[in-house]
Amino acid sequence: MRSNASYLLAVFALLGCYSIDLPPELPEPDRTKEIFILMEGAGEFKRCEAFSAELLWEGYFEEEGYSAEDKCEPCECTPAECELPSKVTASASVCSREDAIGTLEAGASWDGSCSAVEEPIPGNAVATVTFEPSTLAPCAPVSPVPKPSTGSLQFVRACKSNPPTYAPTLSMTCYPPQENGECWKGYDRKLDYPMLNDTRKCSPCSCGAPSGGNCTAEIMLYQDPNCVSEVMAEYTTNHSNPVCTRATSAPLAAMRSVFLKSEPGTCAPSTDSEIVSGSLERGITHVLCCER
Repeated sequence: MRSNASYLLAVFALLGCYSIDLPPELPEPDRTKEIFILMEGAGEFKRCEAFSAELLWEGYFEEEGYSAEDKCEPCECTPAECELPSKVTASASVCSREDAIGTLEAGASWDGSCSAVEEPIPGNAVATVTFEPSTLAPCAPVSPVPKPSTGSLQFVRACKSNPPTYAPTLSMTCYPPQENGECWKGYDRKLDYPMLNDTRKCSPCSCGAPSGGNCTAEIMLYQDPNCVSEVMAEYTTNHSNPVCTRATSAPLAAMRSVFLKSEPGTCAPSTDSEIVSGSLERGITHVLCCER
């Protein structure tokens, strides 16, 4: 019995000689400095304005296993839209443009509405009428100058919400670290974002000639300037030659046109765009303390 009592006294004596130093408890973060981190690829990538927040910074950052390619993004071209045939030629002989006695011409970008000539073409002088085919408009580069490729680099966007604590879905709540570099209570996951400055510039894109598509239009001619009394009508496509047809004895005063089919064509984009200046360099590193 005495030996057990002596043992307990010895243990308490040892405890009295040593103090256990527990780590200080981390302070609570300042809610006014709350930041939301949005990562590209996590669902729909939102902008800060989508939830009444202020954009603090954004961009691509370096991360192990992710890299950029020192080349340009592929060039793309807009569709080759269908254009209505806007010119009809009246001739004194059979299908000859050399002895044209008048034209009905609505001009570029015609929408097909009624277009009248200043002076009607006398019908008794016209033998044939030639209708021009439908056409495809030239394509244009979607981006005249493509962006440099970012490869597999990751994109991050930091937003400051107003009021705080209003976090959007698929986001992570973070705070800047304390002045001593330590994190905060409940936000002790320290993340580094080594941002990149991309000053690279690419050479311009271009588009080849349009092809394909299906632009079928009906062109109607009238003997009055208000497109009421129809004289004749013809169909043309972008795949046909001009269509020549015999005229009637009525005068030609106006024309109108509508698409029966308007299926755009395509153009081949250029493939020779390359980096012509600038570089991808390491910039500032943002350090944040985030929730786990």
